[in-house]
Amino acid sequence: MGNAQRRVLIIGLDGATFRLLEPWVGEGDLPALADFMARGAFGELRSTFPALTPPAWSSFMTGKNPGKHGVYSFRETAAARYESGPLVSANLLQARTLWEIVGEAGLPVGAINVPPSYPVRPINGFMVACMFAPPGDPRIIHPAADQHLLGADYVINVKPPGDLRLSDPAYGDRALEYLRLLRANAERRLELTTALMQRHAWALLSVVFYEPDRIQHFFWDYLVGRPPAGVPASLARAITQQARDIYRVLDRAIAALVAQAGPETITFIVSDHGFGQGPERVVHVNQWLAEAGWLSQYRSRRLRRWLVKQLPRRYKKRWKTVENLLVNFADSAAWCEVMETRSAGIWLNLRGRQPQGWIEPGADYERRRDELITRLSTLTEDGSPLFARVARREDVFHGPATALAPDVLLEAGPRHGFTFGLRSELESGKLTAPFDGAGYRGAHDPAGIYLVAGPGIAARGRAETAPIEAIAPTTLCLLGLGVPSGMDAAPLLDLLTPELRAATRMDLVEDVAPARATLDVAEDQSQVEEQLRALGYLE
Repeated sequence: MGNAQRRVLIIGLDGATFRLLEPWVGEGDLPALADFMARGAFGELRSTFPALTPPAWSSFMTGKNPGKHGVYSFRETAAARYESGPLVSANLLQARTLWEIVGEAGLPVGAINVPPSYPVRPINGFMVACMFAPPGDPRIIHPAADQHLLGADYVINVKPPGDLRLSDPAYGDRALEYLRLLRANAERRLELTTALMQRHAWALLSVVFYEPDRIQHFFWDYLVGRPPAGVPASLARAITQQARDIYRVLDRAIAALVAQAGPETITFIVSDHGFGQGPERVVHVNQWLAEAGWLSQYRSRRLRRWLVKQLPRRYKKRWKTVENLLVNFADSAAWCEVMETRSAGIWLNLRGRQPQGWIEPGADYERRRDELITRLSTLTEDGSPLFARVARREDVFHGPATALAPDVLLEAGPRHGFTFGLRSELESGKLTAPFDGAGYRGAHDPAGIYLVAGPGIAARGRAETAPIEAIAPTTLCLLGLGVPSGMDAAPLLDLLTPELRAATRMDLVEDVAPARATLDVAEDQSQVEEQLRALGYLE
């Protein structure tokens, strides 16, 4: 099979983890995944820091770490301000994507719901936007002539049930309805993907199903056989059954897409991150910074709140900010920005970067950063370290966009996590507290998955751990294209049979910066923010 004949299909299962999938495959419950494991290769796909949808899928599609593509979280980081910025979009990517590289080489491509892909861009092929597209925005598909395929019922991201707590009398009904909607959404995504595959030629196609992530956030305890205490046995069985059924739907979707793609296609199944049990406790890093003298609060906090309440409505939004009501940043040396449940970063108030920065770049900055790292690394609770890692940003990221990352990076310890909201941290008055996930039970971890099968893929079974950045260069090699020199991982050519390996070249080519216009993004992102907030991704 020559390079020109190859096609690559990449099926994304957001948040999928072998902690769940391998036991279920062993039970005979997921035959399509079992087939991949038997006739191909599979292993752990190491996610980005943080192990989070926007940076991880961005690294998947660019082959680069966040220090090169510039996406770190669901919001733009506080690199030049004192609060997180607006939601990220495709405009933020500072590196070319697989769809651009392959499409510009003359091969048709398709991308369906791969974040961040809103706003959609004209490509050599077709694209459907991702979860960052506000519901009702008509600018979610390219080419526009395919709009009719969406119909009135296509939903990119099912709205999560906000505050789904066991104490809610309607908990059971709300949980089962959410699972019903997730199942319907997975089936509808398969239908749309199949229609686009039939309508368009393609050499590379990627589609992401969000369902595993959503189920695992809210129903992790059920999936691992430990339903929460107090849930009636009949309801626990119903939730477990409906949740497990969605994975069976996804398994059938994988089989259908592989069949539709044809026998000449090499197929990857990947996730952006893994999953595990949610934290028991949260660490209020900003509270520690305040107690240690790094963060300064206004003494007149109550008066400031009262004054803002007296303002006309049109002025309240401008003045009702942490900077005006709570924290005296002009007198603060550092503050913490949470990136996701187990990842956070600390910013130093650097002169020339922050609006009221006063720490001098160079020796003063490095001295203070080293002191923070040393002190935070020693913090414990009941003998357990609060942090698994405390690191300089340069020790985690590399590339020009590293400047957009917080100065010190924090990875929570096994029992601990973080919670969004500087204000709520400071108002708690405590360094640690019980974790309150507003209803969700599972949390991200870095151990994602990859499986690959198809003509020329060796039946290796379990293979070595690979970084998520390795999928892009591997895809380019399989399509007979050069690998840009700025990509951060080597292609996974050891997964090929000797015959295909001998026929597959790995040529490094010049890494070209993206040349793309900034596209308009909907001004009102409140519905998307509400969905992300319900998943615990925003304050």
